[in-house]
Amino acid sequence: MKKNLIKLITVLAALALLMSACAQKPDSPKPADTAQPVTTEAAADPTDAPTEEPTDTPVPTDTPVPTDTPAPTAASIEPGTNVALTAVELEVSSSTGPGHVQWGWSYEYINDGVKFDATIPNLGWTSAVGQYPSLEDIDDIEEWILLELETYTNANKVVVWPTIDGSCFPVDFHIEVSLDGTNYTTVASVEGNDSAAKRSSKPVTMEFDPMLVKFVKFVITKPYATLSGADGILCQLCEIEVYSC
Repeated sequence: MKKNLIKLITVLAALALLMSACAQKPDSPKPADTAQPVTTEAAADPTDAPTEEPTDTPVPTDTPVPTDTPAPTAASIEPGTNVALTAVELEVSSSTGPGHVQWGWSYEYINDGVKFDATIPNLGWTSAVGQYPSLEDIDDIEEWILLELETYTNANKVVVWPTIDGSCFPVDFHIEVSLDGTNYTTVASVEGNDSAAKRSSKPVTMEFDPMLVKFVKFVITKPYATLSGADGILCQLCEIEVYSC
């Protein structure tokens, strides 16, 4: 009897254990976490990045240097030619009005090659009448005649002709020359000329070292100190000649 009771208890215990095991369901296996892609590339190293080859720094070009203006050269002219006859420009400090042309006075007669021909009439150039009415004005007077030659010319002589009776020919005067019409050099001068006092029509020759010229200027710094009636102090010439060499 006692044995049977032990067996029964053993069976009941086994049964209880079985029922307990059945009551507990096994946990469902957790799904594995979705695998995240693993980036195998290491963080970009800026030192490993391909670098562009630096372009050469542009070299500034030199500022163009202006070339020197070619020096003027003399035209081929027969030595001893009066190049004043072909001057392309003639200017004077003053001149008379149109009414005096009929009497033979015009600045255009100063380089026309005509001397002492009152029949045309053609007496030469005279400064403006009436602008110096008193002898007290004599220290303030400066008159001039400017010739621009046709070409650059080697010259060495200027000849100035008084009018037919020499009256009103200047006392002090000089010659200036230039290549550009701006910068002038005095090359010959005369002081104390007495042509007017002697009423001489003899020409005055002014020679200088041969040089290249384009502009020739005859400058009067002292006129003859006498009044020509109501016309006042005047400066008068018959002709100017410029000679090539």
